[in-house]
Amino acid sequence: MPRTLAYGYQNDRVLVEEISRRDFLNEFGQDYHDGHHVTGIGPSGKGKSTLFYQCLAQVISPDRMVYSLHGKVGGRDPTVPRAAKMLNLRVVDRLPTDSRIKFDRKRKHNGYIILPLEKNLGTVEDENLLLRDRFGEVVHHCYVTPPGKKVILHVNETHQAQVDLKLKKELEGPLMRGAPDCAEWNEIQRGRNVSYMCYDSPEHLFIFKDDDESNARRYAEFGTGDSREIEELISYLKTERSRDGRTISQCLYMRRDGGMFVIDT
Repeated sequence: MPRTLAYGYQNDRVLVEEISRRDFLNEFGQDYHDGHHVTGIGPSGKGKSTLFYQCLAQVISPDRMVYSLHGKVGGRDPTVPRAAKMLNLRVVDRLPTDSRIKFDRKRKHNGYIILPLEKNLGTVEDENLLLRDRFGEVVHHCYVTPPGKKVILHVNETHQAQVDLKLKKELEGPLMRGAPDCAEWNEIQRGRNVSYMCYDSPEHLFIFKDDDESNARRYAEFGTGDSREIEELISYLKTERSRDGRTISQCLYMRRDGGMFVIDT
């Protein structure tokens, strides 16, 4: 059952429910609808990708394909094979052809993790050029999805995609005009220079423990809740060590209709 987490803010007292991860995922699966944009913000290693993949597992189906853009070339992230197995996604080097996508649908695959597998590319610029080309294809494919073909575009490292790969305008398209067929899920490590639409458009928002003031300044763009109260509450989120030694944290969840509670680790 949800517990109550209380914290003080000036002369007021705000009460926020704390909910277990399992209970939240059950509720999220029932509450999510096609075209709902989702944003998670917090430092690397706090648990954003794990929670996002768990949320995707609640809503994924052959009728709602997932295209996950993963920014680490050459398989440098151990969460990818686990996510691919859990969600029944194919790890591919680039966007498959239309005929291959139809074939994979018939075989009940739920989508793709786009992860360029080339190694020893040389410079960071060479790597970014490759990723921009591969990711740009996928963003365009999702944006022009025919009516009735529901897709989720999951961007694992939004700052990298928008700033380093210069795909900011391309990724703003689904946020402005993608619903109800194309939903965009963004994981944001650094709030600075990322489009405000990542905060203004989502129906679901997740904020992890974060001491970065530039991220905190973006809370006012959420359009739900008071930014100062949000920042205060985040300072109370608990952290713990995961099995691999990372410091993961609870997160504050906000729904566009005003719902708010803390999700436990």
